[in-house]
Amino acid sequence: MKIYPVIMCGGSGTRLWPVSTSRHPKQFVPLLSEESLFQQTIRRMLPADDAPEFAPPTIVSNARYLDLIEAQLANIGVSPLAILLEPCARNTGAVAAVAAEFIDKIDPDGLVILLPSDHFIGQPAAFRKAVTGATAVAAAGHIVTFGVSPDRPETGFGYIKAGKRIADDTHTVDAFREKPNRETAMSYLEDGAYTWNAGIFLFPARLMREELKQHAPDLLETATEALRLADITGVVHRIDEATFSTARSISFDYAVMEHTQAAAVVGPLSCAWNDVGTWPAVGHLQASSGPVPPVLIDAENCTVHSDDGVLVAALGVEDLVIAVRDGSVLVMSQSRAQDVKLVIDALKARGLTDRY
Repeated sequence: MKIYPVIMCGGSGTRLWPVSTSRHPKQFVPLLSEESLFQQTIRRMLPADDAPEFAPPTIVSNARYLDLIEAQLANIGVSPLAILLEPCARNTGAVAAVAAEFIDKIDPDGLVILLPSDHFIGQPAAFRKAVTGATAVAAAGHIVTFGVSPDRPETGFGYIKAGKRIADDTHTVDAFREKPNRETAMSYLEDGAYTWNAGIFLFPARLMREELKQHAPDLLETATEALRLADITGVVHRIDEATFSTARSISFDYAVMEHTQAAAVVGPLSCAWNDVGTWPAVGHLQASSGPVPPVLIDAENCTVHSDDGVLVAALGVEDLVIAVRDGSVLVMSQSRAQDVKLVIDALKARGLTDRY
């Protein structure tokens, strides 16, 4: 049974400003290596000896990123099955509907693996092994999500509580929990039944259409019509703007996963996963980066990222993020990592549109 990777890469990643901006968001930035997170995601889903039968990737993104997508795919020598361009952002519920409708038309018996393009997985072989093991469960009529083994009481992630055992490392989903406070996150860690929600889903395209019909019929109807009216040039499908713009903006978790009876969770995975959503997350993977190593003297727990040959020196400070990109500098406490949007709001208020 063939698996169709559908890569979501339309987000703007503002919490990693100034390196990530709306014009060049984090998934297309070489944050942790010479390749971008998008390129690393594509590579994980290519055919390999230790992988299932993967089809060429289908990319779902905002129309503004077409040039970036085409250039980065060409750079690693990958030809996509399709590039589906959204005319506006409508959250992951609409993306799931587009993915299910598009793949169902190509291969009614195919499985879809829907995954973000901005995550880091340090052990791709372990991840592919988990996908291989989950194919039979998905084919049997489940929407499989992948839970990641938590190693700290993280308040920035959603959690999944496992229910009854279905197969080895696979359970029904008892509950999805949104980002908790620290005390609640500690209780999840101690409980042992909770995993981090990686936001990666494996499902039969036909099953997803049926679940959408039941729980979010408006999303499926809008996606179907918007794809039918798409402007197609080669592998590029420009989804109809007049139709797609009417779609409800709702996450896939809220639209389907919190209501379906078909959910299953595989895990906990141990594949060195990180959603790279904040600067401390970048620091967790790589203490500092850039062409010029920073000078750190008596600097504790600091994340430094610079480019363009900028030398950063930090002396006698702790718990700071220092990020430099194209003449913009961010200095903040690690504890305020979730609040970078306040900077973006301030820039918008001052009319500095070229800065974000």
